[in-house]
Amino acid sequence: MNDALNNWIKLVSEHGVDQVVNLYAEDGVLLGTFSDEIRQGKDKIREYFQFFLNKKPYATIVDYKKHIVDENNYSVNGFYDFEVDTKDGSRQVSKARFTFVFQKQGSSFKILSHHSSLIP
Repeated sequence: MNDALNNWIKLVSEHGVDQVVNLYAEDGVLLGTFSDEIRQGKDKIREYFQFFLNKKPYATIVDYKKHIVDENNYSVNGFYDFEVDTKDGSRQVSKARFTFVFQKQGSSFKILSHHSSLIP
């Protein structure tokens, strides 16, 4: 089950928009770290990642806790860091917290809900 979270971290760090979007359920919901919009569905989620992955993020999990609901559903809450490009060309680390809700669909787990926000 940790593979789904680790796969998201890996693909975000590789900057592949389509690969990241395909991790989400068709009607998945995203509250992105650097957005003030609730995005539901892959088209809206794609819009966010076209913006965010353009910053060339490198993601690192700091800590997390997992809650297993049943063999088909679980959530993960924790902290991650994003090292991103800034407008002046330098790199900046942004510390954020997250919640993912995963559901097994077919042979893989898809992201039903993902909330991410900067740590105050």
